[in-house]
Amino acid sequence: MFALSDELNAKAFLKVLYQLKAKFKKVILIIDSAPWHRKSKKVQKYLNKNKGEIKIIWFPKGCPEMNPVEECWRQAKKEVNGGRVHENFDVMKKELMHFLKYQHFKQDMGKYLRP
Repeated sequence: MFALSDELNAKAFLKVLYQLKAKFKKVILIIDSAPWHRKSKKVQKYLNKNKGEIKIIWFPKGCPEMNPVEECWRQAKKEVNGGRVHENFDVMKKELMHFLKYQHFKQDMGKYLRP
């Protein structure tokens, strides 16, 4: 599951949280420490209010190699951009959305697990 937003901020993240809660009722969300995830008072208030339904697990700061999403972005960058110039931003965005929706990411999930 992924969400597309024109902005990366607390308002956009809250919208995703509302959607997740409405769709799944209970969620375990593993996320990085982006400012809109961790520093927003509105986000923290919402998470505290909904801590029975939304559990947050934080990736360690400064460790993108521990975040499987980073590998997805690497593969998307290689496949969608691949050193070429798109006709315009909308064309690139459409290709990226198609890639993210249908790609089966090649990842060794074992490397993200610890004993």
